Amino acid sequence: MIRPGLGTVLFLAVKGFRQHAFSSMVASFTIALAAGLFLSTYKIKEEANRAFANASGGFDAVLGARGSKLQLILNALFHLEASPGNLSWDHYETIKKTAGVREAFPIAVGDNYLGYRLVGTLPELFTDHQWRPGENYEVEKGGRIFTDSAKEALVGSMVAQKLNLKVGDRFHPYHGLTYREESKHKDIYVVVGLLKPTGTPADRVIWIPIKGIQMMDGHDRAMAQSVSAVLLSLKGAAGFSLDLKYNKQGDRATLAWPVASTLGSFFNKLNWFEEILSLVASLVAFIGAMIIWSTLRTVLNERIREFAILRCLGASRRELTLVVLSQSILMSLIGALGSLLCYFLIHKVSANIIREQTGVLMGGIVFDQTILATFTALLVIGLLSGFLPSVQAYRVSLSENLKPKT
Repeated sequence: MIRPGLGTVLFLAVKGFRQHAFSSMVASFTIALAAGLFLSTYKIKEEANRAFANASGGFDAVLGARGSKLQLILNALFHLEASPGNLSWDHYETIKKTAGVREAFPIAVGDNYLGYRLVGTLPELFTDHQWRPGENYEVEKGGRIFTDSAKEALVGSMVAQKLNLKVGDRFHPYHGLTYREESKHKDIYVVVGLLKPTGTPADRVIWIPIKGIQMMDGHDRAMAQSVSAVLLSLKGAAGFSLDLKYNKQGDRATLAWPVASTLGSFFNKLNWFEEILSLVASLVAFIGAMIIWSTLRTVLNERIREFAILRCLGASRRELTLVVLSQSILMSLIGALGSLLCYFLIHKVSANIIREQTGVLMGGIVFDQTILATFTALLVIGLLSGFLPSVQAYRVSLSENLKPKT
């Protein structure tokens, strides 16, 4: 007699899985791919949005030439995109003295070294400003911050690693934001310090005195009295009055404020892409469910005589039903575990690309309610996919299936 028990049910479920290992693994892989795509689409967008908002370098707003707020932020804080234009030095002097402005740091861009941007600013950015509450920029041992009037450079940690730059190294800047050999400047800069990693875009640029960009050999002399943007830290409700002054009433400059909501609106514009990937993931999940159903139907047709014999040996209808359901859940469980691996790999690759291209360091994987809900949904898919085959197993007829085959 077959004694009822969980061990027997699991043994028979695993046996069925092994007998049809290929189709079972295809079903599990399909489920894993679908859930991995869904998790990656939703979670990576959410985490990237959070990481970018936290990587603004401790600034609340950016003042720049008339144009797109998003372009201003991407150019001035994330060192992507081109500058929408220049402001006069007088704009910087005015905003610096405006009530409600805690800090104002001018920056100037327009040059690179082997593809990495040179950003001109004031040394006070690295001595006085906190890029994150309670955290100032730090320089690696043996280095220092550049002085305001010298041809000196402070190198971000990523640039130092990629180009193997060290304190004391010298280099020629190149004109423009992209590297071209024929655009070399005559000026020679010396590396005086290496920034410690911050996990922000500051890691992937080379910082020099703002006068260096303004007075660079070959630049238009008008640049000597202009800046690309002004980075601002604000107090209280100053953002509202400045927004009114520059964006609502003025026509010569744009205030990109607040930084977090501007970036948030940018990520919200990617919702269409998220919806497409979610649709693809749903379609793949449906295909996976159909493969599970088809596999179980095939297994049942091949084992129906075996099930009839098991019934004669004492196995109940309930146990045979549980065998089929357990095999379905087993495939879904393997798919669920595979989806976590898929998500982990996609997250790692995405985080590396984002770090490489922007300098922004994304956080690690957090097992939250979204992952738990996805995991649970996959087990439900397994149950639903195995329902009809399990009903068929329940209805196994002894008289019909024990007849000698002719």
